[in-house]
Amino acid sequence: MIRRFLGLPGTHRGAAPTLTARQREVAALIAEGCTNREIGERLGIAERSAEAHVERIRYRMDFRSRSQIAAWYVATGGPD
Repeated sequence: MIRRFLGLPGTHRGAAPTLTARQREVAALIAEGCTNREIGERLGIAERSAEAHVERIRYRMDFRSRSQIAAWYVATGGPD
């Protein structure tokens, strides 16, 4: 019920999707409200690379928006 309120997809049976260490870093920065440009600057990567990381996170977690990534990250306490 909380997941639905936050706009997160329901839990799926089977293994939960996992993120790479870099994707977890990007998710944390999204939760802080950083733009792709700011993420790139903070991680020392190109803005386009940051954008690609965000898109891969959205795809892997079946999210439609950055706000869903941020909500998931905060709701789960910043999973490893």
